[in-house]
This record gives sequence, structure tokens and C-alpha cells, in this order.
Amino acid sequence: MKFATLCEKGGREKNEDSVRCVKRDGIYCFLLADGLGGQGSGEVASDLALRTIADCFCTQAEISADIMYSYLEAGQNAIAEGRAASIANADMATTVTALVTDGKTALWAHCGDSRIYRIQKNLIQEVTDDHSVAFASFTAGDISYDEIRTSPDQNKLIRCLSDGSKFRPDIYGPIKVDQNTKFLMCSDGLWEYTDENFMEKSLKKCSTPRQWLDRLSVQRARLAPVDADNYSAIAVFIK
Repeated sequence: MKFATLCEKGGREKNEDSVRCVKRDGIYCFLLADGLGGQGSGEVASDLALRTIADCFCTQAEISADIMYSYLEAGQNAIAEGRAASIANADMATTVTALVTDGKTALWAHCGDSRIYRIQKNLIQEVTDDHSVAFASFTAGDISYDEIRTSPDQNKLIRCLSDGSKFRPDIYGPIKVDQNTKFLMCSDGLWEYTDENFMEKSLKKCSTPRQWLDRLSVQRARLAPVDADNYSAIAVFIK
């Protein structure tokens, strides 16, 4: 297993994205979150959710849809408790993506608009559906897939970790994986400016996850405005 991470503040004063990678009993757990909320509470939310999920994974490391749900549910409960305990964090929320794999089997989940791409032989085979108003407009046929990136509704989330009312994660797998399988987890701060065509083309020129993330980061810097959002990513190569 080879992997690399990226978590940058972009053009913002604070970085409200978080990433974590932990391993237990031969199983890896990769986590990424994009926090929401004013006055730094998004930073609190993303960190709190991932710390909680990582702790749950280390207590019970399994590749199971039911167990994955329990990880995310624990993260949701931590966010709800944090909102209730502090006026400053009363509006905090976060997206979350999670991938668990032992190199032979993989299972992943998300809630929000941070994405997970599954790649086979350097071609994107699957991508999570954004839980956003913009993606709903796409599924209704009102906008094209590419227009999701520029829609004014792109950051209006239908699901996320918040007070519990928007908690409904999608869980995928488990599926078998092999040495041709790669994953890319990323927040909207990255995928808004690095489309699927560039992801595939750049991957073909890279032999390591670090090289790939570096190419994606350069592309983002070329296209993003100076005040663009935080951006984060995790690239995983099954070996």
C-alpha cells in the first residue's frame, strides 16, 4: 500500500479541512473532512469528526458496512454534542469521507460533497455522488456534470455531519481490489479546479501517490482564484 496526503489552506486565513490515516490489525483507514461554520468552527468540526472516527476504527478495525456506519455515526454524535456544548460552535458541521482497506478488499463512505474516486488501470471507474443542491440539479437534468463545479448551489449541502438532521451517509462495498486499483479522496477545494480528464491524464504520468497529488496541486494553483477555498486530498495506490 502506498499513499500520500495533501491539506492546504489555499487562499483562506484558516484551514478547515482535515485528513487522517491510521492502521490497525493490517487494515488502513483513510479519512478526509471539509469543515463548515463561521469563526473557525469548521476547523473544530473537521478535526473532531476525524479524531472520533479514527478512535472508533482503532477500537474495532473491520471492513464492514455496519461497522463503517457506526464509525460515521460516532463522528456525527461528537459534532452534535460539540454544537450543544458551545455557543461558538453551535453552527459547526463537516463533510466526511472514509476508506478502509487491507489491500485485498475495500469499503468506503461519505456524507457531504467531498469526493472519493475509484480508479482502475488509470481510468476513473466510480465517483461518489455529491450531497449538494447542485448535484441534485444535475440528477434532475437541469445542469451538466461539469456545471456542478461552477453552480452557485455547489456548496449548499443536503447531507453532512451537523445537528443530526442531515446525517445520511452513502456506503459502498466491500469490493475486491488489486494492484491496478487506486483511490483519490478530495475536498471540493481540489475537485472544483481539477476535472476528471486531468485526473486521469496526470495519473498516467505518475508512479507514486505523491507525484500525482503534486500534479493535481499545481493544476489547482493554475486555475483557482487567489482567495479559493482550502483543499485536501488523499491518494491511495494498492500494491
